[in-house]
Amino acid sequence: VIGTVKGDIHDIGKNLVSMMMEGAGFEVVDLGINNAVEAYLEALDAEEADILGMSALLTTTMPYMKVVIDSLIEQDRRDDYIILVGGAPLNDEFGKAIGADAYCRDAAVAVETAKEFMARKHNQMAAG
Repeated sequence: VIGTVKGDIHDIGKNLVSMMMEGAGFEVVDLGINNAVEAYLEALDAEEADILGMSALLTTTMPYMKVVIDSLIEQDRRDDYIILVGGAPLNDEFGKAIGADAYCRDAAVAVETAKEFMARKHNQMAAG
């Protein structure tokens, strides 16, 4: 599940990530732009997703990513998902600070990061 956060209407980077993820064999559900917490949570449930991707281009909308992650924590569901964040004003420090699994600087990195996390998740499930 991927989408641009509430208050943000920028989607070129998100669209590139969606296309490259699909090209790499991932099933992508793109929520589009301006997504509230509820939209993410509903899609994660409906799609039984493994990964949540959030995008922001405006510094004013970046904190909304933490709102989404905090909602998952409150519902004791945070560990159910791999959370990847991206967008021009973001960096590794921001990703760590809000509790994301990884910050992805571009679409190619997002695909590689998603593959790595899914391989780890698969190996953990096989071992467990």
